[in-house]
Amino acid sequence: MVIGFKLRLKAATLLTVGWGVPDVMGADVVHSRKLQFDGSKAKYDYVYYIPGSSVKGSLRTAASKVAAAYGFSSCGEVKPERIEAAHKGSACDVCRLFGYPSRDPSAASSVFVSDFNPVGGVNSTILFHVALDDRTLTALEGALYSMEHLLPGAEFEGEVRVSEASRGLLPLLLLATAELRTGRLGRASICDVKVVDGGALDAYVERRWHPLLQELRGWLWEGMVA
Repeated sequence: MVIGFKLRLKAATLLTVGWGVPDVMGADVVHSRKLQFDGSKAKYDYVYYIPGSSVKGSLRTAASKVAAAYGFSSCGEVKPERIEAAHKGSACDVCRLFGYPSRDPSAASSVFVSDFNPVGGVNSTILFHVALDDRTLTALEGALYSMEHLLPGAEFEGEVRVSEASRGLLPLLLLATAELRTGRLGRASICDVKVVDGGALDAYVERRWHPLLQELRGWLWEGMVA
């Protein structure tokens, strides 16, 4: 049995979740696209989307940041070879929820995050940027590049499913969702996030988490983003 709900993302700043294929129109860094066919599969187009792996990775990072403050545990490791050693025989809550590299079947992720597809129209622009030297924080000579951005207000929706066996960690996932609202997604972009569940999640978390859940059912940046 799984616990499922939807997440809606809205770009609060210029949004870019990079794709590995340069745009033939000239942008060096473009937003992720995927192939979409029409009903007859005779025609196709590339449409914007946000990979579920990108959202899941950002949620994991957010969970690691807030876990300790709310009584959950986090090993704080990101390198596969160090995660299992850091657990010392007992996986932390973040890894129990999101999974970690191991031959042990119990190390598999308890969370599935689908790709996020656009809701309504999505507009984009291409801007030019200058790369910085990480050491001196000064512009690198000749390091001008172009990047495609989706404009603020672009919305995407995807699905999240959590194993019933990890029901006790659902509050950690909700806390991570709240943290993601002020965190970073993709190329240092900020996205507002809200839960779309029709009230169903009330039955899966203790009452003390209901105020958080209710807050997550609305936009944080309401009125600030078109």
